[in-house]
Parts: sequence; C-alpha cells; structure tokens
Amino acid sequence: MAEKYLESVEQAAQFVVPLLQLVNNDSTEEHIRFAAALYFKNFVRRRWPQSEDVEDTISQTDRQAVKSELVSLMISVPKKLQLQLGEAVSIIAKNDFPEKWPDLIKTLVSKLSPTGYHINNGILQTAHTVFKDWRSEFRSDKLYSKINYVLNEFTDAYLQVFVTTDKLIDEHANNREALKMLLHSMMLLCQIYYDLNCQDLPPFFEDHMGQFMQTFHKYLVYNNSWAESEDDEVPGDLEEVKASICEIIELYAQRYEEDFPQLPQFVETVWNMLTTIGPAHKYDTLVSRGMAFLRTVVRNPRQKHLFASSDSLRLICERIIIPNTVLPEADEELFEDDPMQFARRDLEGSDMGSRRAAAADLVRGLLDQFSAETTQVMSVYIQKSLEQYAANPGANWRQKDVAMFMATSVAVMASVNALGATRVNELVNIVDFFTSHVVQHLSQVDSDRDALILKVDAIKYITTFRSQLPREMLVQSLPLLTNHLGHPNLVVSTYAAVAIERLLVLKQQGSLLITPADIQPYVEGMLTHIFSVLDRADSPQKLAENDYLMKAVMRIFLASRTNILPLAPAALAKLARILGEVSKNPSNPKFSHFMFEAIASLARFSCAADSSAIGQFESTLFPIFQVILQQDVAEFMPYVFQILAQLLSVHQGSGRLPDAYVSLLPPLLQPTLWSAQGNIPALVRLLQSYLQIGGQQLASEGQLQPILGIFQRLIASRANDHHGFNLLLAITHFVPLETFKEYLKPVLTLCLNRLQSSRTAKFTRNFVHYTGSVLCIGGAEQSGVALFMDAMDSIQPNLFATVLHNVLLESVSSVVGRVERKSTIIGYGLLIASPKFQSNQAYAALTGPLLQQLATMLMDTAVKETKSMADRTNVDGSAAAVSAVAADEDLDSLEIEDTGYQASFARLATLGDIKIDPCPQITDTARGLGQILKPVQQAVAASIQQLPAEVIQFISTMIQSS
Repeated sequence: MAEKYLESVEQAAQFVVPLLQLVNNDSTEEHIRFAAALYFKNFVRRRWPQSEDVEDTISQTDRQAVKSELVSLMISVPKKLQLQLGEAVSIIAKNDFPEKWPDLIKTLVSKLSPTGYHINNGILQTAHTVFKDWRSEFRSDKLYSKINYVLNEFTDAYLQVFVTTDKLIDEHANNREALKMLLHSMMLLCQIYYDLNCQDLPPFFEDHMGQFMQTFHKYLVYNNSWAESEDDEVPGDLEEVKASICEIIELYAQRYEEDFPQLPQFVETVWNMLTTIGPAHKYDTLVSRGMAFLRTVVRNPRQKHLFASSDSLRLICERIIIPNTVLPEADEELFEDDPMQFARRDLEGSDMGSRRAAAADLVRGLLDQFSAETTQVMSVYIQKSLEQYAANPGANWRQKDVAMFMATSVAVMASVNALGATRVNELVNIVDFFTSHVVQHLSQVDSDRDALILKVDAIKYITTFRSQLPREMLVQSLPLLTNHLGHPNLVVSTYAAVAIERLLVLKQQGSLLITPADIQPYVEGMLTHIFSVLDRADSPQKLAENDYLMKAVMRIFLASRTNILPLAPAALAKLARILGEVSKNPSNPKFSHFMFEAIASLARFSCAADSSAIGQFESTLFPIFQVILQQDVAEFMPYVFQILAQLLSVHQGSGRLPDAYVSLLPPLLQPTLWSAQGNIPALVRLLQSYLQIGGQQLASEGQLQPILGIFQRLIASRANDHHGFNLLLAITHFVPLETFKEYLKPVLTLCLNRLQSSRTAKFTRNFVHYTGSVLCIGGAEQSGVALFMDAMDSIQPNLFATVLHNVLLESVSSVVGRVERKSTIIGYGLLIASPKFQSNQAYAALTGPLLQQLATMLMDTAVKETKSMADRTNVDGSAAAVSAVAADEDLDSLEIEDTGYQASFARLATLGDIKIDPCPQITDTARGLGQILKPVQQAVAASIQQLPAEVIQFISTMIQSS
C-alpha cells in the first residue's frame, strides 16, 4: 500500500528532493534509508529519461536540485546506499551529461581530497558509474566528444590521485584498515582506467603508459598478508585490484598491442601467477581474468610464438587448464543444497566468471592457433581421466566429470545459445564419444546415484551438440530424456527439460528437425513427469521457481500442434491448479509468462482441432480469472485479458458475444483498470476481439460511446496514443459504417486537437495510417474518401487540405508495416483519384507532392516488407480481412525475449495481433495503385511531370503495367 501511495504522488512537484533528504538522514533507520534509495533509483529509471512520446513529469527545478545534491550524497552515504544511488547517477548521466550537466566533472574533481579517502572513494565510485556505460556503447562522434570532454577535465587530477594512492599503500603496508580503504581506491582507479581507455587509446594514457604499467605490474605481483582477504570465499580489495589489472592488460592486448611493449612481461607474470595461485573461491575472478588475458594473447597470430613449443602447450594444459576444470567443492555443495541456483548459474551463463568457463575459453583460444597439438595434448589427459573412472567409478566419478567437460571444451570450436555448437573440432569424434562414454549415464534413470552430476553432464552433452549429432540419435534420445524428466533430483529433471525444449526448436533447412510425429509417443510421459515435479512444490514461490520446466510444457504444446487435443483436458486441469496457486503470490515473471503462453498455446491448438473444446477452457479458467481480477493481482491481469481475447476470438462467426463476455464488458471499461500502464495493451487487444466478434451488437446496445471514451483517454497520452489508434481502427472496421459515421467528426476533432497541442512523430505516423485506412473503405466506390472528406469539411472547409499540406504529407512515407503501408498507399491513391479531390484546387495542388510520397514508399517497399514478418494479410474477400493470430511458423522458435517481454506487460506470442486490412483484395500494392490512377492519368499528368525523373518513370511504368 505504501508503495502504491508513493507511485500516486511521485508526479507531484518537489516529490524527489525530500526523498533524497531521507536517504541522507543519518538519524533514520538504515533499512528505511535503503528503501528510499531503492525507490529513488527506480523512480529515476521510470521518470528521468525524456522523449517526445513520454510526458515529462519531473520539473526542471527538481531535475536541477537532484543533480546538485547527488554528488555530495554519493560521497557521504555508506557503500550499500552508494550502489543504489550509483545506478541512478548512471541513468541521469546517460540522459543529461554533458549537455545538461556540464559541471559534473568539475564538481567531482573539486571534491577530491589528498587525505580523505572515504570521500575520494565516493568520488571515484561516482566517476566510474558515469563512465562505465562507455564500455558497451558503439563508437560515435557524440561518444568520442563526451570522452574527450572528460579527459580534458579529469585526467590530471586522476593521475595525481593514482600516484598518491600508490604511495600511501606503501606507507601503510602494515595497517590493515588503511590498506582496505586504499586498495579499494586503487581498484576504483583501475576500473576508471579501463573506462577511459575502452573506446580508444587516449594520448594522455599513451604518454604515461610506462608509469601506469609499472604500477599495474607492481600490484599484479603484490603480496601482503595484511592486504589479502581473510575470507576464502569472498575476494578482497587486493584480489579485485589484480583482477581489474588483468582486465586492463587484456584490453591492451586486444586493442592496442602495437603500443603495448610490456605485453611479454605481463604474459610471463600472469602465467606464473596462474600456476601458483590457490584454489580458494576468493581467487576465482582473478584466475578467470588471467586466463582470459592469455586466451586473447594466444589468439593473436603475432603473439602465438609465446606458446608455440610443445612444452609450453603441455605446461599450460597441465598446470593452468586441467586444475581449473575440476568441479569446485562449493559447486558440489550447491548441487545438493540449492539445485535451482546450481542450474540457473550454469544455464543462464552467470558462471561465465568461473574457472571452468575460463579454462574452456582458453582451450578454444589454443585450438585457434594450435588445433592438432592442443587436441593431442588434451586427449591424453581426457583418456587418463576416463581410465581412472573406469578403474573405480564410485570413487573416481569426479575424473569422469572432468573428462566430459574437457572433451566438450576440445570439441566445440564455436557455439551460440540458440543452436549449441555450430562448429566442432574435426579431430574429435563427438558421435563416438557419445556412444562410448555419454549415453551409459542415461540408459537407466536410477543409475549414478552417488554421482548425479554425470547425468547432468550427459544431458548437457546432448544439448551442446544438438546441431551436430545425427537426427536419428537425437530422436532416440527423446525417450531417455523423457524418463529423466521425472528424476527425483531437481537438477537432473531441469536439465532434461531444457534439453527437450532446445531439441524441439531445432531447425534444419528451415524446418523443425523434431516433428510432431517424432514426439507424439512421448508427449504424455513428458507432461506427466513435468507436472509431477511441479506438484512437489510446497509453496507458490517454490512452484514458480523452475521456469525451465514450464517453458518445456509450453514448447511441448507448440511442437505437438493439434495432436495435443486428447491430452488437453488433463493438461488444462494441471495448468489451472498451478495458475490458482501461483496467483496467490506471483514471484517469478518468467514462470508466469511461460505458464500463460502454455495456456494460450493449449487453447489455440485444442480449439483449432475441435471448436467445442472452448467450453471446457472457459468453464475451467473463468473462475480463476475472476479471482485474479477481484483480488487485483496486477502481475497477472494483462495475461488474463489476453487469454480472454483469445478465447473470445474462438467465437468468431457466431455474430453475437456470449453472455459471459457481455457481463464482463462494463467492468473492463472502468477507469481504474486503465490507470495501470501494464493493462493497457492487453485491454486494447481484448476490446479489439469484442469489436471483431460483436461490433454490430455493441453499437446497437449503446456500448460504443464508452469504448470511444477509452480511445479519447488513450490518444491524450504520448505513451499510449498508438494503442488508441489500434482501438480506433477496430471500431472503424468492425462497427457498421452507418453507425460509425456519426462519431467520425468528434473523433477527427480529438485527433486534430492533439496534432495542434502535442504533435509527435509517432502520433502523426499513426494518424496518417488511420486516415489511409478510412480512405480505403469502399474501394473503387470511394465511399471512404467521401466519408472522410465530408467529416473534415464539416469541421472547417478545406481543412484536410491544410492539414495534409502542413502536417501529414511529410509523414506519409514514415508509416511502417506491410499491411499499414499498403492501406496508406491505396487510401491516399483513392483520395488523389477522387473527383472531389481533383475538382478542388486546394486539394489538387497536392497531387504531385502526394504522388511523390507514395512512389517513394513503393520504391522502398522491399526494405520495409522484410522488417515485418508478422504483418500477413488473410485474403478472404471481405471488407476488412483480419489476421488475429501469429502464424504457426512464428511459434516454432518462440523465445521470451522476442515477445516484447517486460515486467509490466508481456505480449503473448501465441495470441498475436489483430491486423486489419481494409483492402484485402489488393495483394500487389504497386499494381493496385496503378489501377486506381489509370482512369485519372490525364488529370494528374501535369502534376506527375513536375516530379523527379526517376519518380516519373516509376509512376508511368506502374500505371502502364496495371
């Protein structure tokens, strides 16, 4: 309740300044200060960025007050609060620095202290927060200008602090507390060094390279028991300094090798460090960065001589790679104590900083330059480990784990997440290794009871090499993986689910490799096992923890298509129970998304196979949906509205809205629902379905006016005006024209007022498309043209000519989307060809410029068409053809990242958008426009002759060939 109250008042003037004062108040309890800092960060993320499509709710006075207070605040608050405020600083700087925050660097420099290192660390942390985004930005003149601005203002002070910090570390070598503060400063200085060098080598750092590199080398070999972390699990500041230095020298080896004469010295130093460093967890990041540096160097053909001898390769494999491929004891404990965390770290790449991952990358680096030699050396160690396992499987299972990891590392030459290994080492027989050493761990579900990690390794092998193993081998693995879905160990069942899910999206020559027929014998077993695992959860949070299982359920439905029908009732019952449970406390957005995507896909394919199945879906889901809506479960409401839209669409052709949906409509139009931003796209989609099924019924029952009230609300908002136009298109095309006529004038008045008061490129583009769609009504009969021009003239004579000339004309070619561009071109073509347009000089004068815009769009249409895979027209000969669902092939490789997923609203890809095509009979836009212009070519000839030669040629050819 408190958070909702804050959200309701955060648009008030001077809201943000008291919030910062609360963060800075030492007398306030720490958890309250932290909550305020967290809220401030999220507030800045939501409200600070400015664009023409979003209303600016922060006054300039408040913006200036925040920027003037923030640096001082970063200096004074504890580190825990600094991290929250730092993210806010980063967002503000990205939007405002340097143009709207020109004194930032001067302020930072002015506050640096020769003695106050708590203050300095706050300054350095702030500077790093501002600069670090440069690491991932693309090169541009604007970025380089910003970096040069910083270099001019910051580098002299930076060097002075760097030298002083190094000197003070020497002076306080026996003072643990002082060293902790000073080494933290050195770590931040190293981070900033990387920030300032990440895009290019600045002359300042090139001139002082010797001095900096000497100091970096000093700290890379620095040993001081007072400086090391006392906790073997957590890296201290010294370990972080060394890791940061490895990051810097990797950057230099990769980007500035010719200006980096110290490279061979650092190679030797890092090599020696990696062979002597201990196994403690606190060194993991340092070891990983060190191996990453060696990998970068070895991949450089000019530096390969440093590793070329057989002894060097043997030593680097034996003393650096092999020791770091052993599964850490901490990971074994994690496997037992927190299986989901173990799985998530590995599957989502959060183990990329691990020693194992770095060792695998180093192997690939060696393979790039010394493929045969590296393969031979590593094969010796792999075979030795396999022999040790074979001698005593119970005691030596870790050696088999190492062997399987090394075999994968040596075999994979290139990989991507979507496909697994895309290129393999020709010297490694991955099929033979699979049959000889992998499949044995999957043949029996209850095998390897004391070494379950070997089962995980075996499943990962299939997942990794899914694009390389023969199809028949993958199909044969389906029953093995299905059996392991029900394994009592959650890690094993999770990896089995991931493997099946990845196999079901694998394509070969554009078609799915695993067909519905391939999986059909196993679908019931797959679903039974997965739901059985989910049933073990003892709380809503635990139930929603494993999104991998739910993603597999979704994928099984999508892969089965209409074959899922016999299993649909049981699957629906399970999903309904899960939905009812997790709605009590939604905790995992990904699980929720896949759950609703699974429900949507099950409904889609079941009802496609048997339309009478809709009754069971509605009777099962409606009571749960009712609870979700009554209890205001905000996270689920957008999904509920989308599923309702899908279920309602099944009734298409009935001509009337079912009673249950009629009674639901009034609550859907209440302002409270529309005040939540996440609800808006889903509610608009649902209203489109209402109009599609019962547009005439809604009009006759007086429901059109409140829906138009929603449209009025939406177009008043820069953030939501495009949703308003989506709703308006549905009203225009699904409500009988005779009824809609009376509303067109007030609708256009609202649009024109918005164009006059708060015009944006997005709004103008949408209005151009809407205008074109209305002009298309009636086709060659031009009833839409007459309707639109009469409505505009009733507001003011020749008003449309003025608006077209001053506002719309230049935006015609900006319309995107295949259907949208077609309706715009055809609509405005009908306008040009209408007698009313040609007989009025105010309009006729626009013939040439408008034709040029349309021709430009057509000449560019190939580019635009490739941008919109979903914009397909269902040519059915009706007045408005509608595509309301995504095509089947779009769902084959559905990924959550591709569906517009975000915390507030996630579009269900299974549902798809309603695409309204007012001229479905036209499949070739250029030919259609040519046919429209042909009868009036004499009337428009003079206007055409005033256009550029290539446009004249294009239009003439278009008309002649029509």
